[in-house]
Amino acid sequence: MNSLNGLIHCLEAYVERHGARVTRESLPGFVHGRMQQDLITVGTGLTLRQEFAALVHEVAHWMVHRNPSTGLDGTGFDCTVFEYEAEAVEALVLTRLGLAGGYGIPTDGLLPASVARVRTAKTRICEALGVTADGAPATSEAQAAVDFQAPAGEEIVFEYEPYGMGDFLGLPEAL
Repeated sequence: MNSLNGLIHCLEAYVERHGARVTRESLPGFVHGRMQQDLITVGTGLTLRQEFAALVHEVAHWMVHRNPSTGLDGTGFDCTVFEYEAEAVEALVLTRLGLAGGYGIPTDGLLPASVARVRTAKTRICEALGVTADGAPATSEAQAAVDFQAPAGEEIVFEYEPYGMGDFLGLPEAL
């Protein structure tokens, strides 16, 4: 079920199983989707790739941002950070599925808390689509241990040249 229609169907079914709804309607030309509470709207007139990308983006918002308490300021909202996070999830998922083009490292410049939210949403979306989040086979061989040292509080970035991606270590849950 790797066709875009199949991926869209899988993701919509996942969202609906978890209490949200996906609808289609005409949106302003530059808006491909939006999310309000448990309603995800995808614009009409999009190509299948645009529709899938918009759906992934809005599902990321739904997973990570529907609870205002996840915001960074006193009001509970930081729309700029929310957009960066959803765009990073979109880039990671599309890259994982071989549908991306032109993305750099999508988590560059994000705060560690944002990176954690992005990675969690990416993993959940990939699982909903029936693929592993990291590109590894479901059962993989043991990897050799890697020893590294860094000063306390420093961030370590592993870059995967073939994919143009990176993972960040330095978050307490990653150690």
